[in-house]
Amino acid sequence: MRERIDRFMREPAVEMAVVFLILLSVAVIVAEAIFPTGHCFGLDLHLLGDVLTVIFIIELSLRYCGCKKARIFLREYWIDVLAVMPAARVFRMLRVLRLLRLFRVGKILNRRMRRFSNIFVEGATEYAFIILLLSIIILSGALAIISLEGKTNADFSSFDRAFWWAVYSLMAGEPVNGNPQTTAGRIVSVFVMFGGVTVFALLTGVFSAFMVQRLRLSMEGKAMDLEELRDHIIICGWNRAGRLIIEEFQSDPTQKDRPIVIIAEREKEPHLNWKIVRPELIYFLSADYTQVAVLRRCNVKEAAIAILLADKSKPRTDQDRDARTVLAAMMIEKLNREIFTCVELLNRDNETHLKMAGVEDVIVGDEYAGTIIASASRNRGGIVPMVNEIFTSKFGNQLYKEKIPKKWFGKTVGFVHCELKEKYNAIMVSIERVTDGKAETLVNPKADGELIAGDSIVYIAEKHLEIDG
Repeated sequence: MRERIDRFMREPAVEMAVVFLILLSVAVIVAEAIFPTGHCFGLDLHLLGDVLTVIFIIELSLRYCGCKKARIFLREYWIDVLAVMPAARVFRMLRVLRLLRLFRVGKILNRRMRRFSNIFVEGATEYAFIILLLSIIILSGALAIISLEGKTNADFSSFDRAFWWAVYSLMAGEPVNGNPQTTAGRIVSVFVMFGGVTVFALLTGVFSAFMVQRLRLSMEGKAMDLEELRDHIIICGWNRAGRLIIEEFQSDPTQKDRPIVIIAEREKEPHLNWKIVRPELIYFLSADYTQVAVLRRCNVKEAAIAILLADKSKPRTDQDRDARTVLAAMMIEKLNREIFTCVELLNRDNETHLKMAGVEDVIVGDEYAGTIIASASRNRGGIVPMVNEIFTSKFGNQLYKEKIPKKWFGKTVGFVHCELKEKYNAIMVSIERVTDGKAETLVNPKADGELIAGDSIVYIAEKHLEIDG
């Protein structure tokens, strides 16, 4: 249930609805300052503000229910918690705090924009944040000064006077177009002036950064904490195969939205093709993946897939690489029995330990390479193009695995094969059957063999099939 709530609250439609409601609440705050009676165009502004506050309380409650730990929730939404505090009438003077919700607008829009990862968008995001910060300082300053001195100081008798005072004071660095008379008003004036100096310093720093070097995404600078990841992929170790693995996952429509965590003893993040890979879903951790604390930091208990590569981050012997791989795989299986683990070994002799630990698949790269080379040479061509097509998701036909539907229970292999070809333009390659807790793979099964409940089939098709029944 918690995962469903979290997934729902992070849906793009929900987040954009939250953005709309936040902007509406800011408009209500400004309208309350302009219309002291609390009525505008027949609307009760106070009532509308209270309704919006209740909605935000419900929204935050749902996010709390969907969050794994309370401290994670508070770390991400503490500003929003402050923003709903002025719900009671006694806190009306603190309604300025509701402007803090604008920070969440920036976070949401930033997350949405990062899907279009290029330098223009990155730069636009930085400048949009500065504009947002300026807006918060100006609006909060204007609302605060009119609340404190609007009834006693003619300089701030209307919202437009207070607004332009905040703008000019922020730009000039000194009070302009109005003089606060109370201590609280002078404090607000200092806040506006100091905010202006800070924002312009940030603007200068961002501009300088763009001039010095090309702004790019950093995989270590993710806003989302690793502890929040669920159903993600963990890649332990790194070699040339790692880049291809990531590209394959993100080329697959059924897997492209999974976050991927890379753990390797590298000083710099691996080089990836950012034109193909979605950088907002890639996380890099420079650490030793044989340490339990590191695996827990990556939330391995909630991960769906673990891939362990023959690590080449540091110079080691093949025996040492395999030993580290076996150790890490055993710890991963110990921490998460439900995870699917695929391991690359350099020596097949180390496979026994992995199978005993519960590792599903073990691959020895050199063996597969040698087998393909021998088969291609023996058949004098035709093998390599076929392998290249079915083993990549970038183009053409691919291999897929799926549980058989009820309508195929008791049906013969020949019947299912014909229906797959005629109805779905797919070819069945093998059957995976679990007997007494042990998985058995039947490649090119006999036509008169029957499929039973619990069987899975591996087939070749242009896309993942949605088989009815």
